[in-house]
Amino acid sequence: MKPIEDFSNWLTDMDSGWWPLVNLRPQKNKNIDNTVLFKITPFFGSVSGVIIFFLCEGSYSILNFTLSLLLGWVAFFIVYKFSFAIAWNRRASRLRAAENPK
Repeated sequence: MKPIEDFSNWLTDMDSGWWPLVNLRPQKNKNIDNTVLFKITPFFGSVSGVIIFFLCEGSYSILNFTLSLLLGWVAFFIVYKFSFAIAWNRRASRLRAAENPK
């Protein structure tokens, strides 16, 4: 699990991965909570939704586009929440514990 966590954190530490929302990235000792995810989901989830829309062959309609965006938002939120956010939050917890030894 540690190599996966380290790789995930290496990716999320890169400014390019957060562009253009770098200012929303929390400090390494702060959790990525639902508030942060709700703020970044409209941007990154929309990118995912547009990709989904163009990958689904068939009718290119406003309804399909809207549904693809919605699916992209939900998919981004869930995937990020249960992958990168978990790795980030585990590291943040360790960093906070190291800052405040008992």
